[in-house]
Amino acid sequence: HEEGTTISAYFIQASGIKSETAGPQTLIQTDTLFGVITPVQDQVFSLHASFPSMVNKVFVQVGDRVKEGQSLARLTNILTLQSYTLKSPSSGEVTSRSVNTGDRVDAEEILVVSDLSKVWVDMSAFPENVERLSVGQNAKVYDLHNHEKSIGKISYIAPQMTGGHIARARVTIDNSEGHWRPGMHVKADIEIGKKPVDLAVKRDALQKLENKTVVFERKDNNFTVRAIEVGEQDDNWIEVLSGLNSGAEYVSENSFIIKADILKSGASHDH
Repeated sequence: HEEGTTISAYFIQASGIKSETAGPQTLIQTDTLFGVITPVQDQVFSLHASFPSMVNKVFVQVGDRVKEGQSLARLTNILTLQSYTLKSPSSGEVTSRSVNTGDRVDAEEILVVSDLSKVWVDMSAFPENVERLSVGQNAKVYDLHNHEKSIGKISYIAPQMTGGHIARARVTIDNSEGHWRPGMHVKADIEIGKKPVDLAVKRDALQKLENKTVVFERKDNNFTVRAIEVGEQDDNWIEVLSGLNSGAEYVSENSFIIKADILKSGASHDH
């Protein structure tokens, strides 16, 4: 006697139970690396006084968004007493301000403007990771709370290891929304390869029943428990080594409803 249940067509539709055919798939193999967001080096602009000067007025604070050509500060040349204006060399954000009105400055840095529309993810990779990395690989970057995701590609791998036998790898990602802040810690899943498998099911299909990993095979309104042996997996798919035939229809979404129904009845029954 095979364990299972029968569910009315109405209930199947109402509860969003979906099924699909089990067959071959290509699994995406990934390595997860930890990284930190940093500004793109040539998009960080340091502003200095052109002459020994007095600061008349600074028009911006740290965090202000500025446009290219916008006036950031007025200064007076101490020798000639002529005023001049420091203008922003780029659109971006003021990321540092080290002077106030009335300060005397020579050649030191006054303001830093960073264009953060794209940012770098500087990642640490151990020797065993580095061998599998190459420039151009896809990377899915996400914050540690898994709230935000961005897709980028590896743009650089350092030719040398640091003292701690760690290599640096870098991904460039879009930051036009401004979510990724320099200094933020992130993770990145790097796509290091693909593996074709003969048979795979959606990860959402899997349930635990009596300590076995199971999927539910569907024939019309009848659902049968199939205990399976699983192999490799990726974010979406899981390889099936045995227990389910290729071409079988299985429940791919809301399979927990079938499990609940079987547990409730403890045997097969009709709705």
